[in-house]
Amino acid sequence: MSTLKTYANFNSCVFQGRIFDATVVDGQYGEFVALTIITNLTDDSDGVTITFNNSNGLLSLAKKGYLTKGRMVHVSGHISGVSEVWEKDGQMQLRKRPQLTLDSASAQVTLGAAPKGDAPVANNVVARRVSQDATPPITRKEITSASTLSDISEAF
Repeated sequence: MSTLKTYANFNSCVFQGRIFDATVVDGQYGEFVALTIITNLTDDSDGVTITFNNSNGLLSLAKKGYLTKGRMVHVSGHISGVSEVWEKDGQMQLRKRPQLTLDSASAQVTLGAAPKGDAPVANNVVARRVSQDATPPITRKEITSASTLSDISEAF
């Protein structure tokens, strides 16, 4: 009897949710941001968390303060793991929410609206500008049967 080798299907998924945590970590291979997104799969649920790491553009956004808790995001990528338990002191503990882990190489984030408290304050100052048209005014001349050939030439 022969055994068949299985291969990953590389299915991609997209989630809309809010940033639950964005922590900049100094790891073995340098700095990265550990992102946790929370999303609800059904109404009135506790939701699920989506976690992944990034050391590229999202790291610089986290350092500049753009990845604030509660910010709406769209996350896409390949699922690399699913977990409902974690280990503490040798005992298995049940997670409050299931956790999906995305492959860090494929994870992409699109930023959405920031929480209301973090939104920039609108500037209510209106600048008045006066513009002048450089086009000269057009004067209309009527061409009648009494008009001369030079009057007609000036009109065109």
